[in-house]
Amino acid sequence: MAINTEPDIHQLVVCANIFIRKGDKYLVLRRSPLKRFAPGVVHPVGGKVDPGEDAFGAALREVREEAGVSVKNIRLEAVINEILPPPDRNYNWLIFHFTADYDAGEVTTTEEGELVWMTVEEIKAEKLFQSVRPLVSQMLDPRVGTVFATFTYKPDGEIDESQSIIQECARYPW
Repeated sequence: MAINTEPDIHQLVVCANIFIRKGDKYLVLRRSPLKRFAPGVVHPVGGKVDPGEDAFGAALREVREEAGVSVKNIRLEAVINEILPPPDRNYNWLIFHFTADYDAGEVTTTEEGELVWMTVEEIKAEKLFQSVRPLVSQMLDPRVGTVFATFTYKPDGEIDESQSIIQECARYPW
């Protein structure tokens, strides 16, 4: 089969998200109950990568736009590939998850939902996106290397556990 043709070329939505750390808490977004998709879900600050933008730059932009703060010490924690079932979806999601330390600024309000500071345990107790739930402990543990995961969804919208792939890069001690 020739490259650069279907099925090798597909629609892909790229997102970049940051869990913002300040002390023992993380700034996260509880999505508005008025959202059509995933109302009330707790999620890191972030969103879609714009054309011509890379994931790192998009994450920084989203933090400024949604939370009104600046961050430092940014670290890539996970890259998640979500494979959605046709025919409902003709695109997949590639999601970059970062952590960063709060640097400066006052947290603002956003129409996306409510920005809240939570401990790791509080985050884990919340309603999270299906692809985040199995990785959140690894993403928020600085001893763990970057995690790469692929989650394939069944037509009912649930993750097909038999198709899940989770791999971790080594974290070197230096």
